[in-house]
Amino acid sequence: MARFLKLLLLAAVALLAACAGPQYGDVVRNAPPLKPGEGRVYVYMAEGGTNIQPKIRLNGEVIGRAKVGMFFYVDRPAGNYVVTDLLWTGAGLSFTLPAGETRYVTMTAPSLGSTSYVKGNLVLVDPPAEAQRQMLPLHYGGAAR
Repeated sequence: MARFLKLLLLAAVALLAACAGPQYGDVVRNAPPLKPGEGRVYVYMAEGGTNIQPKIRLNGEVIGRAKVGMFFYVDRPAGNYVVTDLLWTGAGLSFTLPAGETRYVTMTAPSLGSTSYVKGNLVLVDPPAEAQRQMLPLHYGGAAR
């Protein structure tokens, strides 16, 4: 019985590993170049106290889900943007996206307990090198279509 449980656990670990997307370094190396007049926005959640996966909006458009240990990115025309968590309607995080540049937004979502969720905290990470360091172990989770 113990051997069966061990094999079952190993199979589950292998399945989870297969589901994980590529890590940040691989995605950056293989990402398409930015189109003229566009910038790139990465959104990531390195750690969190909850397993909830809130939808993230950029200027009101859902662009993906924040998931612990994962990231996604979108390319958008240069301009002013506001990032919000779909569960909350506050002012959000405002920033300017210059053409040819990349911005990094991290979300933390502390928990009030096993079933409670408090407002996510969205932060523009600067300098970019700090965001890139934080994202190294994270996996690509895909953006909304």
